[in-house]
Amino acid sequence: MEQSEANAPPERPPIFVSMGMTILDELRFSHQKTAYDMPGGSGLFAALGARLFKPGSEAADVGCVIAAGCNMPDSLLSLLKSWGLTLLVLTDPDKLFTRGLLEYLDDGFGGTRFTYVTPPLKPETRQLNASSLLYAKSFHFLALPSDLQDQVNTLLRLREEHGIMERPLIVWEPAPKGCDSNELEAHRDACALVDVISPNHIELHRLFNGKSEEDVEFSKDAIMTQAGAFVDAGIGPNGTGLIVVRCGYHGAMVLSRNCEPRWASAYYGKDDENVVDATGAGNAFLGAFAVTFTDTGDAWAACMKGSIAASYAIEQFGPPTLTIEKPELWNKSDPLRRLEELIARG
Repeated sequence: MEQSEANAPPERPPIFVSMGMTILDELRFSHQKTAYDMPGGSGLFAALGARLFKPGSEAADVGCVIAAGCNMPDSLLSLLKSWGLTLLVLTDPDKLFTRGLLEYLDDGFGGTRFTYVTPPLKPETRQLNASSLLYAKSFHFLALPSDLQDQVNTLLRLREEHGIMERPLIVWEPAPKGCDSNELEAHRDACALVDVISPNHIELHRLFNGKSEEDVEFSKDAIMTQAGAFVDAGIGPNGTGLIVVRCGYHGAMVLSRNCEPRWASAYYGKDDENVVDATGAGNAFLGAFAVTFTDTGDAWAACMKGSIAASYAIEQFGPPTLTIEKPELWNKSDPLRRLEELIARG
């Protein structure tokens, strides 16, 4: 295993690191041509969300760990370098870069089916041992409860061995496949390890009611009750952590023992013509949330920036396009202007 860092300025550890995956997807449609080599993965989109609010020289505050295998395309690495991220690239000559197949099952993108084409390569916190990313102030994980426990315990042990005594902010995005009622207690127990848990409203419903083929009816009352059960059980080492429930075009809700439930609006509403593909929206939300909450301690403001980050993730297949100007433009628009617009809506 070889590893190298790119765009890593000396003596400046990042504020945020995503431990999610970076993959290339083949997108198959029922009504248009197949798209190949589309950048994706929870790690890439979480890094994107954080990067949207770290322009210019601040871009290196955003870290991303890439399990590159033996054949990560140069074009993907060039894209991520162009964002100015602090990258940890892990090369393994015996394994292939992760590729997936995402099939859209109808013309409206309402149903999808995802499968891995190659065995998935997942970054692990033990691989941060010789990296500046170990010193980051916040970390994002997408994991099952058992994997989360291993990853967080290893992270904290390595930081202690390197003399890093400050606890980082740990943001947990529960893996969708583990969100079922028989795993509710495991998720509650794992919350003691993290500062923020963030399921979407469908995943939260399934943790309490089990998986079903029926559509999940959106209910603010149900969401607040279910989120409150996590808060009552205790989130974080001292029980005062947050739950952030991402609800698509309904917005997002944040709740803790120290604050009443508060809702942040989504930038795009239902059936907005600008919405192309929701893939990666939740990951991008959490990247923006993590860097903002780490910088400010304001959970609602972090949710609002998360909503803006999600809007950029869903305007196209794959990531948005960056234009290096002053201010920086993503898809020819300024994220801070979008934020001002969203706040002005009230």
